[in-house]
Amino acid sequence: MNNLRDLMLEDLARGLAMVRDGHEIVPTWRIIAPGDDYVILTRFDPDKPEQRERMLTLVPRFMAWKMATAFALTTETWLGPERTRSGEEAVLAIGVSRTQRMGVLRRIRRTPGLIFMAPEWLQPESIDAQYFRLLPSGQSVVTDEEAAMLAAIFDENGELPARPWS
Repeated sequence: MNNLRDLMLEDLARGLAMVRDGHEIVPTWRIIAPGDDYVILTRFDPDKPEQRERMLTLVPRFMAWKMATAFALTTETWLGPERTRSGEEAVLAIGVSRTQRMGVLRRIRRTPGLIFMAPEWLQPESIDAQYFRLLPSGQSVVTDEEAAMLAAIFDENGELPARPWS
């Protein structure tokens, strides 16, 4: 595995390029697993919390199934009061491994013109602890039945396609 910090900065740069090109950032997971890395795009409607909860249930099960050792999540976010767009816009990358927990963000200023502020590394206590619990422990068991369900969900034509990272 490359350095998690470097992977996060690469993913953050990709997110910034999407913003620069005028595209929305779909929350993107890079799953680091033995033998292969995967990318999963998790588009969901923020007004439908059940979609977010389903994604936050399925992705950790995928990580358990693939015996993931780390992940990086990149998304666009708003800084400030929850569920308002009155704060500052930013691109955020969160990285979690068995030994590292970190986050980095770059604030976005849109006037006068598009400006990306310098990277800000976040202290673990300033990141929602739920992210740190998403990486399954080594004791997580995936049954054959669950593996079949996950294979269908994360298949190329499934609900949440998991594609090999290239």
